[in-house]
Amino acid sequence: MPSRWSRVVSLRRCRGLALSPLPLMISSSPRIGVVLNANAGRTRRDPGLAERLRAHLTAADLVVATRSPDELVATAERFLAQGVTLLAVVGGDGSASVTLSAFARVYAPATLPPVALLRGGTMNTVANGCGVSRGSPDSLLSSLASRVRAGVALHSSARSTLAIGDRFGFLFGTGVVEGFLHAYYAHGTPTPLSAAGVLVRGVASAIVGGALVRRIASPCRATVHFTDDTHWPLQDYLTIAAGTVDQIGLGFRPFLRCDERPESFHILGIYAPVMALARQLPRIRLARPMHPGHALDRVTDHATIRFASGVARYMLDGELFETPGDLTLRAGPTIAIVR
Repeated sequence: MPSRWSRVVSLRRCRGLALSPLPLMISSSPRIGVVLNANAGRTRRDPGLAERLRAHLTAADLVVATRSPDELVATAERFLAQGVTLLAVVGGDGSASVTLSAFARVYAPATLPPVALLRGGTMNTVANGCGVSRGSPDSLLSSLASRVRAGVALHSSARSTLAIGDRFGFLFGTGVVEGFLHAYYAHGTPTPLSAAGVLVRGVASAIVGGALVRRIASPCRATVHFTDDTHWPLQDYLTIAAGTVDQIGLGFRPFLRCDERPESFHILGIYAPVMALARQLPRIRLARPMHPGHALDRVTDHATIRFASGVARYMLDGELFETPGDLTLRAGPTIAIVR
């Protein structure tokens, strides 16, 4: 028997409104399960966080700090067996991606419970893109738990994921996106301020043709193939990037068509020179399309990137990867994200 949530999502999909805000009622016997990344820098710096989270919950709710993929799988199995009705994740984009990937594998083919992204990481771009309120993890959980106990409907949206193999996320990028994150992580303790600093220095380096921009914006020579036998040409791309949320960080919103249809993602192939892209940054920040002649774009549920180098270097939700051969992106499970 499908859950009330899955019936609502199916109805919205039939009407072409799968990504519209949805009222979400948790069951009459709610059970919140909180997953905390014990390896995250914020968690290590705040050893009392888990106890503060627990203070906002009932005896029936669960708080688990995980340190390894095996512990995540065991936690997912426990949450599934004990009937958790709302999954809350403490951590940034990378923590959320790793957690949701493990849970999706354990729960399959069943649908994940609604997910609350409680922030708490260095990068919280996905939470921003999903309309999650600002606040600390314990303040967000306090508000959420009180509404659930009071039987108040939560606001949510059905959000597609991006799948690469058995890993699920919301944001993907090669080229300058991957290069920017390398420079960002090498800067020291990653913060939004240091990210802005890397961006400013990168633009300044582009103006004078400096070494930093050459490291960050090394072109990605590739072609992109789609299931309808169409493809983007083999050429140098400043980045090939995709998202199921509109933001990519620092308030920039390039994936304007991410909500165009359910179970899909917006993919961009930006081929403009780095200075031409820099001039488009104000438009991207205002969620306006780039001027013609800068990028190819498409909404799809499947894309295969073939790299001329034979090596795929990319970012998925803030985590950096390198793998040989072609790279296939597909639309992954649709998740109800609590707003």
